[in-house]
Amino acid sequence: MAKKDYYEVLGISKTATKEEIKKAYRSLAKKYHPDVNKEANAEQKFKEVNEAYEVLSDDQKRQMYDQYGHQALEHGTHFDSNANPFSGFGFSDFGGIDLGDIFGSFFGGRSNSRRANYNTQPIKGRNINSRIRINFIDSVLGKTIEENLTKYEICPSCKGSGAEKPSDIVKCDECKGYGQINIQKRTPFGIVNSTQICQNCSGFGKIIKSKCKECKGNKTISKVVKTKITIPAGIKNNQEVIVEGFGEAGINGGRSGDLLIQVLVENHKYFVREQNNIHIDFPVSFLDILNEAKVDIPTPYGNEQIKLSNDLKTGDVITIKEKGFKIVGTKKYGDLKLHIKIFIPKMSRKEKQQVNEALKNNKDDFSSNWIKRVQDNK
Repeated sequence: MAKKDYYEVLGISKTATKEEIKKAYRSLAKKYHPDVNKEANAEQKFKEVNEAYEVLSDDQKRQMYDQYGHQALEHGTHFDSNANPFSGFGFSDFGGIDLGDIFGSFFGGRSNSRRANYNTQPIKGRNINSRIRINFIDSVLGKTIEENLTKYEICPSCKGSGAEKPSDIVKCDECKGYGQINIQKRTPFGIVNSTQICQNCSGFGKIIKSKCKECKGNKTISKVVKTKITIPAGIKNNQEVIVEGFGEAGINGGRSGDLLIQVLVENHKYFVREQNNIHIDFPVSFLDILNEAKVDIPTPYGNEQIKLSNDLKTGDVITIKEKGFKIVGTKKYGDLKLHIKIFIPKMSRKEKQQVNEALKNNKDDFSSNWIKRVQDNK
């Protein structure tokens, strides 16, 4: 089967810079590493990514590949300089790259020139994403939820080794503990040396003869834990709550990932959020305004009482301090904004007559003055 174009393997253009090549390689190597990705084709893709990077990250090899394609590097990229047919072109140095320089950046370790040592350092497990839906009032006041969650821990029996006993971990016979095997082939271009990950130990250099009975060689065990999830007061729609240690199991003794919970806040029928303030339309009888009555108003924290003034109009806003959302991370709160909506209560004929009688001497020219202002504003 024909090999894929190295630029396509890394998902880059043929004019990519060294930094772009390195960035693409880091991302793909981390994605397809056999210890992280358990998909059937992950190991093959991991090999392709390594091979592509080894060529394209070296100026001389890249130039040769650009000129002659895979045929120049068909059996590997570690050339014997004594048998290199391209020496006349100035390409005399075909030493291998040190993979430790690359893997060290995200696996926390560095290999020597002989050992592959692809993944012997602890790696944090992947995070798990989830969602939870809460009502509007819970987003104002905060809420604590108890859930049964799965938690992964290092196996107490084997202490994370995966073996039944320490003596069950032995050096791999195939690679002699190096994690790589060397292949030498004679080609039309001379003797070609290449290395590849040892299939027997997956690059670790060691194998387990007898797996731990408790964790079945997985190095971790899972258990269900009743856990309190705290939704902080003032949380916004689509914000995340992090529950540490309840993600996927770590690798090589690394800690577990985290559970990332996206919080979805339901709309309220009357309250509306704006930043850290809460708005609500507040219907008020004109009689209460006329009498400057004390009235109860609803807030997410319970009812409050305020005294109305007789100069209020529909559309006016009354601010109730610190009855909005708590500003997360502080002791401060937003405000509650009451939008006044004046209404006329139902009255009997007798009551209407009484009101008219009481107001007959009141000169109400508000409407006529308003019409005049509109007409004058040409």
